[in-house]
This record gives sequence, C-alpha cells and structure tokens, in this order.
Amino acid sequence: MLRKLSILGVFLLALGPSAYLAWSLRSMPHLGFYHDDSIYWVSAKSLAEGHGYRIASLPGEPYQTKYPPVYSALLAGIWKLNPDFPSNLPLATLLAWLLLPLYLAALWIFFREYGFGLRERCVLIMAAGLSPVAVVFSFSLMPELLFTSLLVASLVLAERALEAGASRGLVVLAGVCGALAYLTKSSAAPLLVTVPLCFALRRRFGQAALFLATMLPAPLAWQWWASGHVSRSWDLVTLYYTNYLGFEIYNVPLRDLPLVVWHNLDGFLMGAGRLLTFDIPYGNIYLERVIAVAAIGGCVRLAKRTHKLQFPLAAAGIAALLLVWHFTPDQRFVFPLYPLLAAGLWTELENVCRVMRASWNKPAFADRCAAAAGAGVIAMLAMFVVFTTGFGLFRFLPGLFEAYRSDLGSRRPAYNWIASNAPPEAAVFAYDDPLVFLYTGRKSCSLPVPPKLYYHDDQAGIDKLLDSIPNFAQRYNLAYALITPGDFYRDLHARGARRLIEAVRSSNDFHALFSTPSAAIYGFKGSASVAASFPPF
Repeated sequence: MLRKLSILGVFLLALGPSAYLAWSLRSMPHLGFYHDDSIYWVSAKSLAEGHGYRIASLPGEPYQTKYPPVYSALLAGIWKLNPDFPSNLPLATLLAWLLLPLYLAALWIFFREYGFGLRERCVLIMAAGLSPVAVVFSFSLMPELLFTSLLVASLVLAERALEAGASRGLVVLAGVCGALAYLTKSSAAPLLVTVPLCFALRRRFGQAALFLATMLPAPLAWQWWASGHVSRSWDLVTLYYTNYLGFEIYNVPLRDLPLVVWHNLDGFLMGAGRLLTFDIPYGNIYLERVIAVAAIGGCVRLAKRTHKLQFPLAAAGIAALLLVWHFTPDQRFVFPLYPLLAAGLWTELENVCRVMRASWNKPAFADRCAAAAGAGVIAMLAMFVVFTTGFGLFRFLPGLFEAYRSDLGSRRPAYNWIASNAPPEAAVFAYDDPLVFLYTGRKSCSLPVPPKLYYHDDQAGIDKLLDSIPNFAQRYNLAYALITPGDFYRDLHARGARRLIEAVRSSNDFHALFSTPSAAIYGFKGSASVAASFPPF
C-alpha cells in the first residue's frame, strides 16, 4: 500500500506545475505559438461543422492532406461540445493536459520494461513530468504527447511479443498502436520497417507479417485519401500548408542533401540536449552536444545490456528521417525520442559513477582526485538541470506566456476592425493567419519562408521574398495585410518583422487603414474588396 501511495505521490508531484500552468492559461492566449497548433484547431473546426477535413482558415479551404486526422478528430469533439470560439478553449486546454498523465503512464511502463528499479523510475518520471518542453505541450494543441504515448505503447507491446510464450495478440495490439501513432503523426512511418526487422532478427517471421498486416492498412488508407484530395498546385503556399513530400522536394534537392544532413545532425544534437536539460534561456551549445552524445551512448549501452532493440531501432529510423527532413530537428521534433534518451542518459551517468567508484577505491592519489573531480562535475550537472527546470517552470514559461496574453490583447482591436469593416469574402495576409480567421471570420494566409533559405544562409533571398509581398498579395487575392512588430517570432524574428514592415510601407500597392502601436492594417490597392469599400490614399 505504501509503495502505491509513493508512486501516486510521484505522479501528482510531476503533474502539479503543468496543472497550475494549464489552469492559468486555460483561455489559451498563446494559441498559434507553434502555428501548427492553430492549424490543427481550424482543421478540427472544419471536421466538426461537417465540411470535411479542410484547412478552414485558408482561402479556398483546401483539404488537410498534411496532418493525419486522429488528433484533429479529438479536437473536433471539443468543437462539437462547444462551437463558440474562444469560449471553447478552456475545454481544449483540459483535453491537452489530460494527455500528460497518459504520457507519463506510458513512460512508467517503458522504464519498467527496460529494467529500471522503482527509485530510478520515480526519478525519471519526475524529470519527464517536470520537463518544461512536456509541460508546454500539456497546455498547447499539439499531438506530441499523444503520439509519444502511442509510439511507446506500440514498441513496448512489440518487445513483449518477443518473449517466450507471448500471445500473438500482443503483436496485433502493437500494430494497432503503431497505426494510431501514424494517424497522429506520420513520423511513425519507420515502425513499418524497424518493428518487423526486430521480429525477423529473432526469426519471428510470422509476427513480422502480422504486425505489418495490422499497421500497414492505416498508412495506406491515409495516403490513398490524401493523394486523392491533395492540391496539384506546386506554389509555395500550397506546398507548405498541404503537401509534406512536395515541400521536401522543393527544399531539399539531391545536391543539397549532404548540407541538410550536416545541418540537421547538429540541430538534432542540440535539440536532444535542450530537451534533456532545458538550457534554452542560456543556450550552451557545447553542453547540449555533450549531453546528447552521452545520452546516445547510453542508449547503445542500454540496448546491449537488455537486448531490447524495438525502441532503439525505431529511434534510429525516426532520427534518420529527421536528418533528411526540411526542418531543423529542435526539441519539439526530438520529443518522441525522449523516453529512450532519458533512459540512455541515466544509463551513461550510472556507468560513469561506477567508474568513479572504482577509481576512488584505488590507492593512488591521482585516481581519487579524478574520481572526486568527476563526482563534482556530475553534481554540478544535476544542480544545473534542477535549476534550469525550476527556472523554466516558475520564471521563463510564466513570463513567456504572459507576454503572449499581452500580445493577444494588443492585437484584438485590429481583429475587431477587420471583423467590422472587411467584407466577408475578403482575405487577409497575416503571420498568425489561423488566428485572424478564428477572431474575425475572414480567410487568411501567411508567407512561408522556405527552409532552404536557412540552410544556405541566404539572407538576400529572404529579403527578396519579404520584399515580394505586393506580388504575393496579388497572386493570392489578399485584400488586407495585418502587420505587427512581433511578426516572425518563430523564425526570422525582429529583422524579418522590420523588413516586412518596410516592404509594405514603401510599396505604393498598400495604403494604411488602421493603426495602433501593436498592429497596423493595410489595404491592397489591387483588391476589388478594398477598392469597393475604401478610397485610395
């Protein structure tokens, strides 16, 4: 009984800060923080209203052929229960937070499967639940917690199916969880190769075939539906919003593959290091790389010790996908690998401690000095992680998301102006385009920045893209432009925002219609919607 109460206490402590922050931010002023979160939300709205799986915020409402439907379907249930925005956001926050206990339960089972003792599991669960990255996901409309839970469930079940006398039903359950993981995020695709490979290495060919027969129909069905509904246009906006593969081909030609892999490898190491230490406010890239390499080394050591290969091989497959993908794999993209990375880092630190104990027991003074120095380094690392976690939970995240609350409040007058003055059929250029749709009812579109410009450090190309805003507005029939000093906070930051403001102000194709210190609305002279309502300046 005491053991169960202790475990319950660990889970409650691990969930406490996230519950507090989720309650404080239940109105979700940070919606759009990832951009993808707001895309999921408007796609769910389309599903709930019976319009099909579409991106409701974009002009033309194209089908949502980029993100598989499971997470959007869950969010659609919120829209069904309460179709009024933004009063339905607290319910959406509750759904997002409830995925965190599910995630921690999956990790508990994973750590137990890999032989970690009760105390070790308690420490690792505390670290996972208090991770600021996981905490942010717990009050954001992102599928990472659900996806990671399904991924872990599939791989643990597949591992158990390899045990002597295991039921074939475990293979079926592993395939079902793998299918649901894929229909949550398509980055589960490597499981179609790695899980059967593990079965084949143990000469369990029947189980390999059974897993494929269970999981494969879901990816095939999704790809069949997506291929039948995807837009055939290859313009930048269509590719970015609706076509993963097309955007990959656009950004990563074969000649650039070595550059992308090299860039993404460094990004992967830094993303893994940040995920494990949350040193984001300080950004010590050397520490991040060292921690990541240590964790990966520990993963190899753990796989050799336990002979459990399902998660390590799946992680290798997902990592390989991230290395060739057209986005830098930061901590968000590396997050599904957190369970294995945390287990690997613990294993490696445990091994280092064994070596230090052996050195301390030697009679030589130099050996004891080396052991003492090593112990000091590990103690400092532990204190640093405790500090960065506490700082992240109690200072950094509250301050960051209160700033989002303030920013949303400062943009609301601009949203109200658009809702009151723009014709219903008018479309608006905006960096946070789904938010414009949600708060004004007007279709909206952003200007995607191709990742290939980052890979080549092509600042001139980025400037040229931003300067093309008049042509962009004309091509996509955008009647208005909503410009704020905080635009491009996810990518180009202040320099990009300044360049866009200059491009709009210096263009004769735009004229100012509304302005506050936090936002400005411009009419595009080439638009019939604006011309009919407002005289040219």
